[in-house]
This record gives sequence, C-alpha cells and structure tokens, in this order.
Amino acid sequence: MSRRLSLLVCWCLFAAGCARAPLWPVPFLHGGKTPVILTPLFREPFDELDPSRWKTVDLTGTTSYTIERQDGESRLKADSQAGASILLTEVRFDPDKFEWLSWRWRVDRLVEREDLASKEGSDASARVYVYFNTPGLLPWQKRAMQYVWSATLPVGTIVTSPYPGHPKMLVVESGAEHLGMWRAVSRNLEDDYERCYGGRPPKVVAIGIMTDSDNTQSEAVAHYDDVRITRASPVTPSDLDLP
Repeated sequence: MSRRLSLLVCWCLFAAGCARAPLWPVPFLHGGKTPVILTPLFREPFDELDPSRWKTVDLTGTTSYTIERQDGESRLKADSQAGASILLTEVRFDPDKFEWLSWRWRVDRLVEREDLASKEGSDASARVYVYFNTPGLLPWQKRAMQYVWSATLPVGTIVTSPYPGHPKMLVVESGAEHLGMWRAVSRNLEDDYERCYGGRPPKVVAIGIMTDSDNTQSEAVAHYDDVRITRASPVTPSDLDLP
C-alpha cells in the first residue's frame, strides 16, 4: 500500500470512530457531436478485486464486496446487511485534463427508509465517490462529491451530507423503475464541481464505491462495473450498455 493511500485509509478509520459517515469521498451522456474515444487514464473492469489497488475500509459493520461471474462476465457485487464499508482506490489526476468519470451499475435492492439529508436515513444502495485535494489534514476538511442512486429523490437533486465535511451528493439515478437493470453513467467532473461548490475543481486524489445500509438497519444490493476516467466523454450510451 502506498504511503498516501495508507494515510487515506487511516483518515477513514479515524473518522469512523468519531461518526459514521461517507467521509470525503456524474446530466447523463452529453449530446452534440460524436464523442472522441481515447485511452482511459484509469479503467477498472472488475475482472478481479486487486487488493493492491482497492482497499476496503469498514465504517459501521461490513459491506461485502466480491467479484461475481455470470455468463462469462465479471462484475463487482456489493451486499450490505445493516453495514457500511467503502471500497477505496488512490487515483491522482487533474480534472481539467481528464474531465470524465464513467461507470456502469445495477441496483437489485433499494435501501428502505432512505433520507439522505438526515443522519438517521443517510444510506444509499449505490454510491461513487470523488475526493479532491483541498486544504486540511482530516477527511471532513476535504471536499468530495458522491454520485448516488437514490431510492426516492429525483435525478438532478443535490444534497449536502449531514455528516462532518458536508460532502455533496448528486442524484444520478432514482427509484425502482430500473431496478435490476444495468445503467450507464458518465459525468463531467468540472461541471459537477461547479454546480456543487463553484469555481474550478482541484486535483482528484481518490475515488470510492459504497453500498451502505447501517443507519436505516436495512439491506441493499448493487453491482458495479467498468469504472473509467477519460479525457473526453466516453463512447455512446449503447457502447456502455450491458445485457
């Protein structure tokens, strides 16, 4: 484990002892001209869960992260039974040069009694985090964005977390209409940071994945696949689809 990622994990564990929270930790595909396909700066197909790349940090209880293979495909399965663990990887880059974060996800079970604006209900069936290199040594001093599949809130909603650091949560998928279906998401980090915080974003230091249900003492099941960081908007919606 690199020194920086070790420090990141230590921060998460320290914060978990103080308060359970998603710590500090993207429109859908944009229209217009046909996107240019470039080699990703970062890609995770989840053929395996590489412990040298991804670290699991338990916050309250445990979310199980495993590789599930079906019909010749491998995906990350997250199963939370009243628990919360974050899957974290260090990725350092300038979002001015690599603007796009994309991934695919599928939610099989939504969190019950979700209320993202309150500590008692701040669980989500699926989240993707982006952590920024802002001043401060402790995680709640960092800025972060969380992309959320919400059980109730409409797409486009931005919620401020009730936990220390007050990261911003952006709802990019909502409700049970697409439950059990793979959905492709592509977000422009510069645009979203402007919406959440104003101004241009600092460098990204890490990304994370979490399915959590500890506050609501419920259950949630989600799958994740093909996480990418690219310079241009990646491919087209059909290219990101999964069966």
